[in-house]
Amino acid sequence: MKTYLQEAIVRHVLTFRHITTATLLAGALTVPGQIWAQGSDDITVLLRSGERISGRLEDLNNGTLFVRVSTHDQRKLPVSQVALIDYVGGAQGLPETELGPARGADHVMVLRNSQIVPGHLVDIEGGVGSDKPDDRRVYIFRTTGGEERRVAAEQVGRVYLGQFPAAQGAAGAATSSALSMPESASGVRVPANRPWTATGVRVNEGQTVNFNVQGEVQLSTSSDDRATAAGAAGGRRAADRAPLPSALAGALVGRIGSGAPFGIGNQTIVPMPATGELFLGVNDDEVGDNSGGFVVDVKPQPMPTRRRR
Repeated sequence: MKTYLQEAIVRHVLTFRHITTATLLAGALTVPGQIWAQGSDDITVLLRSGERISGRLEDLNNGTLFVRVSTHDQRKLPVSQVALIDYVGGAQGLPETELGPARGADHVMVLRNSQIVPGHLVDIEGGVGSDKPDDRRVYIFRTTGGEERRVAAEQVGRVYLGQFPAAQGAAGAATSSALSMPESASGVRVPANRPWTATGVRVNEGQTVNFNVQGEVQLSTSSDDRATAAGAAGGRRAADRAPLPSALAGALVGRIGSGAPFGIGNQTIVPMPATGELFLGVNDDEVGDNSGGFVVDVKPQPMPTRRRR
């Protein structure tokens, strides 16, 4: 038979265990970053060149993916050069069930429950290394149906960023085309065989943007069917079902979000018609047989400040 003192000691021990467990649980709930920060940001990035870069995801900002490879080595990767962000497989052994959709123009998010979601990666917010280090890291993804989804990073398996290169060995290097984009040029790479390319640049209505365009596009398998940013050579070729039927085929065009297309061509200064993310494309109604593309240096100019009366 237990004495009163023994029962009191047992009650004290059980109470201490209950308080300790509750405290730990409360701490886990109030500081979730200490849980999902451990290894949850480790990724492998596959570039369109075939190069793999493994490290800790830090941020996606203004069209650049920031990856921390080591304490003193932060890589700044233009999104236009990124083919895949992989959390789960080291960008190797990619299944055909994913590669099929990934070869199309849409971005493809593959969740860890194997769900495949086509659409467009808009942004990555929160997490260590971003401008909101205390917030949970989330992927902002707009589906092809127009729904904007906020997906926690720990639910993401892989994100393909459109036109995934056909595999050549383990690296999955990009296939060659009849016409190539300038390799040495810097800026947003706008492939001619993709309807729209996200720049990662957000603009405001009325804001002027400076454009510097290099490159050339081939609009069919015919080697002389080519265009510069201003449009098809000779000034006569049109494409009736292109984004801008009134403009020359092959010209550089833009749109804000999913808004109406507008012409850019070889203009160096263009005012923005709306507020949102800037997309660039080639003015053609059938892009599947195109090759080459433009490299576009995009520089938004500061909005004028209003004077107080």
